[in-house]
Amino acid sequence: RMRLNYLKEHKYAEYIILWSQDKLKKHLKDIDSTANSRFDLLMKQFTERENITEELKATNQLEWVCRMNSIKNRVEDIILNELIYM
Repeated sequence: RMRLNYLKEHKYAEYIILWSQDKLKKHLKDIDSTANSRFDLLMKQFTERENITEELKATNQLEWVCRMNSIKNRVEDIILNELIYM
């Protein structure tokens, strides 16, 4: 929905072209699929790079939650900038 709203508000010509060629649904599904797989991959890479493990989760849950939320926010920003608002 974010991509759809972005197209309607900021790239209306592209939205109309996709809609008129009956490619809008496929485009939105592709973006959604790519965003979800990219999210999973980046979350895994960031947690490995920052050494966030199940051991940390078991020993210090608050620290684990803070660090995971930080990673999640960064990953979401990357995805929004690279896929949704392009």
